[in-house]
Amino acid sequence: MARDTVVSRQPTAYRNTPIAGDFRRDQSLDVAKGIGIVLVVLGHCLDGLKASNFFSPTLLWPIVAIYVIYLFHMPLFFVVSGHLASGKHRPVKSTLAKLVPSIVYPYFLWSILQGLVQVYLTKYTTSHVPISSLYKILWIPIVPYWFLYALFCCHVGYLAIRKLSYPVQFGIAFAVFASTLFFIDPISSAHLQIVLETTRGFLFFVIGVISVSQVRQLGLWAAIAASVLFALLAMVFYQSQWNGAKGSLAVLPAALAGIIATLAWSRLLAAKPSRFSATLAFLGRYSMSIYVMHIFFTAAARIMLKRLGTEPTVTGTLLEIVTATILGVALPLAINWLISKFDLDSWFGIQHMETN
Repeated sequence: MARDTVVSRQPTAYRNTPIAGDFRRDQSLDVAKGIGIVLVVLGHCLDGLKASNFFSPTLLWPIVAIYVIYLFHMPLFFVVSGHLASGKHRPVKSTLAKLVPSIVYPYFLWSILQGLVQVYLTKYTTSHVPISSLYKILWIPIVPYWFLYALFCCHVGYLAIRKLSYPVQFGIAFAVFASTLFFIDPISSAHLQIVLETTRGFLFFVIGVISVSQVRQLGLWAAIAASVLFALLAMVFYQSQWNGAKGSLAVLPAALAGIIATLAWSRLLAAKPSRFSATLAFLGRYSMSIYVMHIFFTAAARIMLKRLGTEPTVTGTLLEIVTATILGVALPLAINWLISKFDLDSWFGIQHMETN
């Protein structure tokens, strides 16, 4: 979701060019990011409601929905980031220079803002964040900004291996991920889950790098087959309830199936332009702003509806989910538009939005 990575920022010279006329851009990746970012917002909405004990303990579908979403939605963004990085061989210095404003700066800015808000609103939310968490963002990211932390590490790691053959790149990425699984218990006890998230993200990032040509060949049958396979694997793994190193390895096939299905359906949608696909592509192009800001509005919606006395009935539950998800998507876009109107997007580390 970072600019020039998951969300590519248009150069200044092209800011007035309609996106439909930018034939260099792969619209299917925008559609995939649009699907992914909606799942991010929905997943955090459901997870927040579950953590606040809004759902009945006997209600199964929210737990299943959260499990299914979390199986593949963030790995999808690592794969797309790898796609966008594939074939680019800028000098190391210029690459790092681009990563600072597009990933590093947004990470620190929004982590600090989110941390301050969480500290202030501790008594109103399910989070209990001490002020000391602000300096710990150097090694313990604040949710949900761990992705930017891991993505930066993935780009740096890719710089080190990008001149190697694809099989060697994949072998290194898999070995790095597998090696961390031997230390999963001490990693968890030290609250360094970011290590496992980063090495897993790096594996999917490299998969994205090496699979560009294969993804371009995905069609209807691949979309159907991958969707069916994902549903079957997700059901099996949910029933198995594998944890630890075994679980981390076991869910990889399900994650890949979900990613392939999303990319395949995205290519089909992008090939036949419609209002639906255009909306998803729009969300994908501005997924960075949605990502860094949505957590503020999903939490606010949850607090507001609880204060209004919304009961955990079917109607009340759907009201909270729909309201929080819509606000989590729409309000960041509105703020993005306003910030871009005054040309302040670089100050906030988000994508420039054409105000027309």
